[in-house]
Amino acid sequence: MSKLYEMIYFYFEILLILHWNPVAEVSSSNIKQIHMLFRHGERSPSQLYKNDPHNASLWQDGLGYLTRTGKLQMYNLGQRIRKKYANTIPNFYFPDDVKVLSSYSDRCLMSAQLFTSGLFVPQKEQIWNEELLWQPISMNYMPRSQDNMIASKQECPTYDILYEELFKSHKYKKILQENSELFQYLTEYTGENIDTIRKVEEIYNTLQIEELHNLTLPEWTHEVYPDLLKPLAAYSLASFTETDFMKKIKGGPFVKKVLKNMEDILDNKNSPRFFFYSGHDLTLVNILRTLGFTNEMKPNFAAYLIFELHNTSPATVKIFYSNCGWCEEEELIVQKCMEPCTLDNLKKNLDHLLPLDWSQECNNKIALNSDDLL
Repeated sequence: MSKLYEMIYFYFEILLILHWNPVAEVSSSNIKQIHMLFRHGERSPSQLYKNDPHNASLWQDGLGYLTRTGKLQMYNLGQRIRKKYANTIPNFYFPDDVKVLSSYSDRCLMSAQLFTSGLFVPQKEQIWNEELLWQPISMNYMPRSQDNMIASKQECPTYDILYEELFKSHKYKKILQENSELFQYLTEYTGENIDTIRKVEEIYNTLQIEELHNLTLPEWTHEVYPDLLKPLAAYSLASFTETDFMKKIKGGPFVKKVLKNMEDILDNKNSPRFFFYSGHDLTLVNILRTLGFTNEMKPNFAAYLIFELHNTSPATVKIFYSNCGWCEEEELIVQKCMEPCTLDNLKKNLDHLLPLDWSQECNNKIALNSDDLL
C-alpha cells in the first residue's frame, strides 16, 4: 500500500467522518446516570484467508489493531458524546464521577483511550501542556480469563456444553444444509475449510475491512459478498445467545451491573454518574439480545448503546442505539416496558435473565436444556 494511497484514503475518511449525522443535545435536568457501551473503532483484519491476494504486510500496525481511521472514529465519537451531553457530563474530568472499563484486547483499550480523549479535552487549570490538549483518563480492563461481562471469555462449563449442542440442533443443521453450496464455494476459493458459520463470519469480516480500504476484492467474491455472507455472519454473533440461559450467561452480567449501579445512585450510595465500556460487536449483540432485541445484526465499527437513568418519579430508563459512531441514533423500547419505562419495571421484565450467582450457574448441570435449540 503506497504512502500516497494511504494519505488519500485517510483524508477521504476524514471527510466522511466530518459529515457524521448530528445528535440532538439533551437536557441535563433529570439525567441521573449514563452507561455507554461501544464497539472499538475500525481495525485491520484479525486474520487473512489462505488464498487472500492481500498479504499481512499491507497492515503496517499488524493484524487486529486499530487503523488510523479507527483512531479518528473513536476520538470523534468522544466529541459527539461531549456535544450530546454538553449539559450533562461536566467539561472538567472528575475521576470519582467517571468509570471506564475495557475488554482486554489492544484495540478496545486504545479505543477507550481515544474516546475519552475526545470526551474530556482538558479545560483551564487541567491543561498541563499548551501544545498537547490531552489529559490521562483512568481506566481499567478485564483480564480475558476473568471477563464475563464485555468480551465474555471467562470459562463457563455449563454454557460451553449447551453451545456445543447448538451445532447438533435442527435449526443449525438446516442452516448448514441450505448453505451447503455456499460453504463449498467458499472452501474452494478461500483455500480454507469453511464448514461453520463462525468461519463464514471470519471471511466476511476480512472482506469487509479490505473493501473499506479500497483493496480490490477477488472476482469470486462478487457472487457472495456481502449479500450471502452478511446474514450468516450476523447469525454467528446471535448464536451465542440462542436461549434464555445463554442470554443470562453472556448478557446478564452486564445488564445486572447497569441496573445495580442505577439503584445505588438512586439510593444515594457511592456510585459514579458516568460509565463507559469498550467492547466488541459480540458484546453489543449479547446485550441487545438479552434486552429482547432479537433481530440478527452486525454492528459496525464504533457502534454504541446508551442507557440513561432519569431522575423522575418513579425513576425511568431510556435506551439508545447507533449502528456506527456517525449514524443516527434510535431509541429502543424494551418489550413490555413501554414509555415511560420505569427502572423497577425494566428490572422486573429482565429479572429472569439476570444471574443470581454466575459462577454457580456455570457449574450447574440442572441448567442444561437444549429444547430451545431444536
